[in-house]
Amino acid sequence: MIMKSSSNIDMKQVFEYLANIKAVEPNANLQSLTLSSLNNKNIIPLNWVRAAACLFILFISFEYYVFYNEKSNKQDVGSYVSITNNILYNE
Repeated sequence: MIMKSSSNIDMKQVFEYLANIKAVEPNANLQSLTLSSLNNKNIIPLNWVRAAACLFILFISFEYYVFYNEKSNKQDVGSYVSITNNILYNE
């Protein structure tokens, strides 16, 4: 509804329209349905949490072994990084 003028007649029509809006009555079981849906929430099984924790620890251990091993020196870490030649013109 687009109002182009703000006369009293238009305002009366708007207020009459708003006065005729009926309030919605909620279902009597709405609270019990909401509480039951909260109680039936999905819980992650403890075995999945343990498996994820083990994988995380293995990943961190692997990273430590690869990058911070005492046998490797700083030149070994440089082999993981590629060096690109960005020369645009031959001189």
